[in-house]
Amino acid sequence: MTPQGDSVQRPLVLEAQGISKHYGGIVALDDVDLTLHEGEVLAVVGDNGAGKSTLIKALTGAIPKTAGVVKFDGVETQIDTPTDAKAAGIETVYQDLALVNEISITKNVFLGREILRDDWLGRWFGVLDFKKMDGEIRDLFSKLDVRIADIYREAQAFSGGQRQAVALSKTVMFGKRVAILDEPTAALGVRESKMAMDLVRSLKDHGLSVIMITHNMQHVLNYCDRVMVLRLGKLVAVCDVKDVDGDALVGLITGATDAGATA
Repeated sequence: MTPQGDSVQRPLVLEAQGISKHYGGIVALDDVDLTLHEGEVLAVVGDNGAGKSTLIKALTGAIPKTAGVVKFDGVETQIDTPTDAKAAGIETVYQDLALVNEISITKNVFLGREILRDDWLGRWFGVLDFKKMDGEIRDLFSKLDVRIADIYREAQAFSGGQRQAVALSKTVMFGKRVAILDEPTAALGVRESKMAMDLVRSLKDHGLSVIMITHNMQHVLNYCDRVMVLRLGKLVAVCDVKDVDGDALVGLITGATDAGATA
């Protein structure tokens, strides 16, 4: 099934063509295409081993592609490392959140992107401007309705939902074009999952297009615009969420339903 919803009327931000990844004789990903439009949330679903994480890592340079090209705004872009991905405007949040437990929220958010003081101490000795960084975080948390008051506490002191909120907020702060989320509600309870997914929805309001790996069909149907289904390393369907239900998606994921049957 091809998408029929409003998202296809929006400008195309990211396009991946023929993405493949082979490990010797093992084909983890086989000639997969992906399109992402401005201001949409695209879900990537599939059973374990379907190739979801491999696709994301290939797109972001975390692993080298065997074949395929990536384009931004129609222009081919070389992404061989995560640094290349960040430079292209891609921010990625993996399941482990990449937060350092032993440092504060401020230090976590600005890790690798610290702001120096705008005086001789900053220019000559690299002294950090924590006042400015703290202020930017508080402003962002206020805009996103993230309720974390004590940004000086170590990350390990916060709940899973709060830590996910920090990771997603960091994506808003530094993401230029695309946010890629790998199971953003993994290991979260119902309340914290809703909080995280509301934040995912708000990413669109901050100018980001979103690719989200998830196993939660309700999150796909309630928060996403389109969904692409992978099975055994191959792309089997791309659907507008308004055209499918949970049973149809499960059928596509397991192979019980042919992609043509959902059209």
